[in-house]
Amino acid sequence: MVKIIAVLFVILSSILLAENKCEEVSYMQKQFLQRVGEIPLTDEYQKVVFLRVNAALNLDPVIKSPQYVLFVDRNPSVQLAVLIFVDPLDDRLTIIGADKVSTGNYARRGHFVTPLGFLENLPGNMSYRALGTKNSRGWRGLGVKGSRVWDFGWVKTHTTKGHPYLIRLLLHAIDPDSESRLGKVGSKGCIRTSAKLNRFLDYFGILDAQYEVDQKARRVLLSKREPVCFSGQFVLVGNSSEILSNTGAF
Repeated sequence: MVKIIAVLFVILSSILLAENKCEEVSYMQKQFLQRVGEIPLTDEYQKVVFLRVNAALNLDPVIKSPQYVLFVDRNPSVQLAVLIFVDPLDDRLTIIGADKVSTGNYARRGHFVTPLGFLENLPGNMSYRALGTKNSRGWRGLGVKGSRVWDFGWVKTHTTKGHPYLIRLLLHAIDPDSESRLGKVGSKGCIRTSAKLNRFLDYFGILDAQYEVDQKARRVLLSKREPVCFSGQFVLVGNSSEILSNTGAF
């Protein structure tokens, strides 16, 4: 009798988990559309994204539970961030939405390639918030005051000529007066986002799985927020250029 009850509990838990995932994913797709906007993705490009994400997961299987992952395509002709719900339990990927970003403009002196692979958002490299102050050129480099800055620590990359280099890799908003620059390479190696995407990731705690369980780290989170149930902690930087050149997608 006890075994039967245990089996029924497992089955019921699985059903409830599946329902919760479906409901939240659907809700987040609607919220992304309302709060960030819509960039239509061709079926071909979606396949490319799935190929890149699956290849990365097979190479480095760091994701073992259902969660959100921000895929950043550093392809110079694409420059997109695609928010994906990754469900390793069902071996399924679901796109929530996409928005323009800007990655490393490696053609400029003093700029570097945004490195490929997984970036993990951990309290050890504490996030912080932009002061919104302008530099000598009138540029608010990290966005308006209060914008979230995700810090991934020192990461290996390289210069245009292939020389190895360490950069402090950040995910942050661009100056709101310069959002027209998104969709093109332009940063020194960091990942620049729109104010809307920055706010969306911050408000819903998309990448804050480790922050929510760390009492000290929670102080950087918004006091008024709506954290998702399946928050993640990874940004995955990929490059679709090789596949896209063969398919003609996007």
